Amino acid sequence: MRGILRPLLVTLVLVVGYVGWVFYQRSRHDIEPVEHKDPAAEKRVAEFLKTYGGKELKILGFYSPNGDLMEGDKTSICYGVLNAKSVRMEPPLPNVGVSLNRCLEVAPENDTQYTLFAEGFDGSVAMETFVIRTHPDPYTLPRVKKFQLLRTIDDPGKRVFWLSFDTENAELTEIEPKAFGPMGKSVGGRFYVAPEKTTTYTITVTDKKGRKSSQSLTVEVPGPKG
Repeated sequence: MRGILRPLLVTLVLVVGYVGWVFYQRSRHDIEPVEHKDPAAEKRVAEFLKTYGGKELKILGFYSPNGDLMEGDKTSICYGVLNAKSVRMEPPLPNVGVSLNRCLEVAPENDTQYTLFAEGFDGSVAMETFVIRTHPDPYTLPRVKKFQLLRTIDDPGKRVFWLSFDTENAELTEIEPKAFGPMGKSVGGRFYVAPEKTTTYTITVTDKKGRKSSQSLTVEVPGPKG
């Protein structure tokens, strides 16, 4: 009996071993890495090395997400530098320093040109510039809303005119020909004039930024009866 079992046991071991070896070889083949070229990935790597490789001074970016503003609005200026020893900006802004990516808040009152200067460790200098433009808010501009004749009064030998005006955003109000002296911040007024002949009066208002608006009114003085 033992003589019969021994050959069977040896045969069984050999079969199991062979099957195991076959599965092992197949599993090795299945998990062996296969190289697949990805042109897009290779391009991204090349661009990354081109931008960030080496020791050359570079301005990676300098821009504003909004280059046209309404007066009083705010926006950001963003920049990034590589291999820079120092950076500065004109006009000067707080918190400007060496950074790969930094954004600063600004609120220019007029059209403003911003310039970024970067200095490298080897003494090289890089510079970029752009302009943020501002546009006046129509609701803040100076305006003569109304300039009108209220009433005419006939006095013996002359005619008197009672005039009125209304304004907006006026820091200074003036009239030509002179009927009253310059007025400071005001919203309007009333006054009398008694010209000897037909005359055109012009009200001019000026805001705090020096912008002006005018409106004219002509008063008719009849000629002598003949």
